[in-house]
Amino acid sequence: MMPIFTADKPVIRIHYIEDNLIDQQALTRVAQKKSLPYQIDLSSSLAEARSRNQMYDLVICDFFLSDGTILDLLPTFDTRTPVIVVTGQADLNNAVTALKLGAKDYLVKDPEREYLNLLPIQIENLLKQQRNERDRKRLSSLLFSVGGAIPFGVYLYEPITGSVMYANNAFFSIWDFDTETSESLLTHDLISRQIKTLLKYEGDDLPMFPLGEDGISGIARSGEVRVRNSKTIRYYTDRIPIEPGDPPCYVSIFEDNTALSQAHEAVNDYSRRLEHLNASLDQRVQERTQQLEDLMKKQRDLIVNIGHDLRTPLTPLVALLPYLQHNETDGEKKNTLRVLCESTMMIRSLVEEILMTENLGVEKSAFSQRDTRPCDLGSMADEIIEASLPVISSKGLSIRNDIKPGMMIRIKYIHLHLILEKLINNALQFTEPGGTITLHGGKDREYTWFCVSDTGIGLTHEDSSRIFDDFYKADASRSDLLSHGLGLSVVRKLVLLNNGHITVKSDGLGMGTRFCVSLPDRSVRSNQPMWD
Repeated sequence: MMPIFTADKPVIRIHYIEDNLIDQQALTRVAQKKSLPYQIDLSSSLAEARSRNQMYDLVICDFFLSDGTILDLLPTFDTRTPVIVVTGQADLNNAVTALKLGAKDYLVKDPEREYLNLLPIQIENLLKQQRNERDRKRLSSLLFSVGGAIPFGVYLYEPITGSVMYANNAFFSIWDFDTETSESLLTHDLISRQIKTLLKYEGDDLPMFPLGEDGISGIARSGEVRVRNSKTIRYYTDRIPIEPGDPPCYVSIFEDNTALSQAHEAVNDYSRRLEHLNASLDQRVQERTQQLEDLMKKQRDLIVNIGHDLRTPLTPLVALLPYLQHNETDGEKKNTLRVLCESTMMIRSLVEEILMTENLGVEKSAFSQRDTRPCDLGSMADEIIEASLPVISSKGLSIRNDIKPGMMIRIKYIHLHLILEKLINNALQFTEPGGTITLHGGKDREYTWFCVSDTGIGLTHEDSSRIFDDFYKADASRSDLLSHGLGLSVVRKLVLLNNGHITVKSDGLGMGTRFCVSLPDRSVRSNQPMWD
């Protein structure tokens, strides 16, 4: 045995069966001269060769030996080990017989022994083919072991040779091949022609690489194709990395994408219908909005016209009735004139509040900060309380203003006056005799806020949620026309017109009420302040 090693290549174990000593030495010299990584075991006869129980990467043997020919030994070799037969006689029949019995190559010894220079090349080619075949078998085994468990169709082929390396059951199922047909379709050309007949559109490319002149295609690709039975199949095809000199190999993955494609089409159809519906709804909303604006304008015009029509006959009544009452000496007539005078004043007040409510809607679009000016909140509250002293005294109420003079806020004077006046009058109206009314306020960031609290009749939860609605009366039992249900509605509209906030809180009937208003010092919205 003569071992030969190199630093960077794996050792190739060779069984050399040769009875000629010169030929034995010739091979070892070539191996040493070219630094080939060969480890050579020598046998000089068939008997000696049979006695070796080792595995080799390669067997090289002479055809004629002292105790027989290699034909007697070839059937006993491991089929996984490639065999090269060398002989000094170029006999075609012997070569064919040796190849049939399992030899991989047949070389003729020439007198100059040039075959020894060719031998290393043949050894390398044979071992490379063996590795490729082993890798292919491993891949095939792996594919067959897992291919049946995956829902995707897998298809491997060599375009140059036209051979199908592997196709799993899912592939044949996706493309609707029956079992008998699939077993007979052994070439890529036949399978491609069959698939071509299934495509819905003749212009569609095959979901496998088209072959160029050299049988090789360039880059990976993916896409979808429609099949005549309304099936949608998604595919991906790519070239498998190979060693230089190996034939190109491609793998195609197929998936039945019909359900997903149908879902996408349904979603797209729904989206189109939704877009059409939205466009139709937008148009209808615009039409209805315009109709509502027209109706609201007509309503405002009607209310304003009615208000002016009512105000005209009320003007002389408001002027004359108090005069007649004052000069009447008859007690019964004087009392009648008093009732008429109060009713007329109430009607005039109602007309004025209705007109004011409608005017606020018009004023909102034309409102500007240039219409505002600094107002003293504390002093204005004192003035309103002073004007209300007759009512306060007649009911025996206690009222306290904790808002100090000098607390300024920029707002339209009439707006602030109306807000304070109506909140104070509401407290006076719904606080029982002997009750208490309190005003307090302060500054919080960009807001000025104030609250009007009373110990009056209080509110239910429903009353609190509707107290700012037009014409809503919390005390439905009252029928003396002291309230029209518009005062607090006007207050809320004035507060919102000035970018403010208003809240109401009551713990229930008989527990009093507190109204709190916050108004910004500038016409800029900010976070709602926290009340004291």
